[in-house]
Amino acid sequence: MCYSRNISDLLGAETLLMRFGGLMLHASFIRWKGRGILFSAPSGTGKSTQAELWLRYEGAEILNGDRTALRKDASGCWRAYGLPYAGSSGIYRNESAPVWGVVVLAQAKENRVCRLPLPEAVRRLYPEAVLHHWDRRDVEEGFGLLSELAAGVPVIRLECRPDRDAVLAVRDALTSLNEKGGICQW
Repeated sequence: MCYSRNISDLLGAETLLMRFGGLMLHASFIRWKGRGILFSAPSGTGKSTQAELWLRYEGAEILNGDRTALRKDASGCWRAYGLPYAGSSGIYRNESAPVWGVVVLAQAKENRVCRLPLPEAVRRLYPEAVLHHWDRRDVEEGFGLLSELAAGVPVIRLECRPDRDAVLAVRDALTSLNEKGGICQW
């Protein structure tokens, strides 16, 4: 167990979470003005970089740099939870926030943002879901939960450079999308 994430793997935390209606996502998790924003992408794409940009330019708190637990609360709103251990980022705080949006990252020469339609959102998030992809039950439950998440909160794709303009693009997009009828009120 030289790597702290192995504790989760050994305990089967992702499977236990799923059995109670939650899921674990490979994502950096920040809290900004009481709202949770998740940055999801394969390792090395820039999740931690985007979280740090939000810290620098918007005063956000980084609650987890690598993996985030998600679950609907009693009111039916999605809530993100920082896990009580660190992944590769070394950043972890066992705190939570209502999910304001999920950002699927891609590196690019220009900053562009767009909302992903439900099928595309699920397709982009599935590889980052922490589940046993060889287990049919996990796959079915995972797809169901990802579909509920993508239907309940804005999922946007951010093609970006690591700069302040990327932060502003996400902030403006999520503000606009949530004003147009997000399920949960902030």
